[in-house]
Amino acid sequence: MLAMWVPELPFQLACGRDGALRDRPLAFLNPESPRSPSLWFVNRLGRAEGLGPGLPLDQALRIAPGLRVLEPSPQVWWEAQGSLGDFLQHWTPQGQLMRMGEALVELQGTQRIYGPLADTAQRMRRELTERHGWASHGGLSLSATAAQLAAHVEHQLELVADGAEATFLAPQPLRRLPDLAPRLQERFHRLGLRFFGDLQPVPLVVLAELVHPKLAPDLRARVRGEDRPRLPLLTERPGHARHGWRLQPPRLPEEVALAARCLEWLWSDPRHPRKLVLRWWDVDGEPHTWRAAPGDLTTPPLALARRLQQAFLAGATRRLLVREVELRLAWGLGRERGLFQDPLDARLDRLEPALARLRKRFPDQAILPGWVGRGA
Repeated sequence: MLAMWVPELPFQLACGRDGALRDRPLAFLNPESPRSPSLWFVNRLGRAEGLGPGLPLDQALRIAPGLRVLEPSPQVWWEAQGSLGDFLQHWTPQGQLMRMGEALVELQGTQRIYGPLADTAQRMRRELTERHGWASHGGLSLSATAAQLAAHVEHQLELVADGAEATFLAPQPLRRLPDLAPRLQERFHRLGLRFFGDLQPVPLVVLAELVHPKLAPDLRARVRGEDRPRLPLLTERPGHARHGWRLQPPRLPEEVALAARCLEWLWSDPRHPRKLVLRWWDVDGEPHTWRAAPGDLTTPPLALARRLQQAFLAGATRRLLVREVELRLAWGLGRERGLFQDPLDARLDRLEPALARLRKRFPDQAILPGWVGRGA
């Protein structure tokens, strides 16, 4: 597996727009504290001068007079994260986007196409720099955990040989284990278990008493470098699409211009939606779901976008700020194309381009696809 890390991706984007920001302490303002401005993200040069997230702005400027404070643009950052996913799709179908600027991809099986895995990883790094101007680090290992930590060694490419995963992980502090809960970190620290090597010889029976028994086998495999997860597909299934919108700062439901955004999503693919699911999350993480009825899907996109907005406002009754919105669509026939496709399905698929042209020509009319007459 190859772990790729673009360190401080938001700051790299800012420096790409303005070269004068390079080699300077930088920070983003916290969008949730407008009355008393404070820092949100701080780059390495800023942290080296004693700055950190949550520090009041006036105090930060006294500590580092050369600090440049930037306005946050989370939507741009998430679009850049999506661009990273699109870039990786050209090299392998399997992978997973992690935290901002981090990704894990499966390269096993690509040797006959691209050659040795180490050479492929180096080519990916170089192409990412040439295409986006992003400096990245890589870690290559059979273990997902070893690959992620190897990427943070910050060599151009860190290789962990097969069988050397436990030796590589042993001196790493446990706080660097991805997604380890803080309460477990504190529990291990009290017991004197501070490094991977301290936890590697612990028997599974004993480990099951320290953590939840269902989590113990996975944790044991990760600290020993024996984890070999099967990564999901980087792309959506054929015939499906997912559009996300992370609101920063979070907004009240009536302040979310969902109709315009959904209309843009609906027009991003000219095919007719077969299924449509709207999901949104409040700031406390509470999820909400609305599914469009078959009658809604036969309406023109303008009417469907208004229906989405109405359903969203009717369902957002908790009077809390909305943090994230997501639209999931099944286009056309709404299912994967098999190797032996039904002839009628193939003919209906070929009608979609003509239907798309009709929808653009008559945006206020309901242009129904051929499969509507086929029933469920």
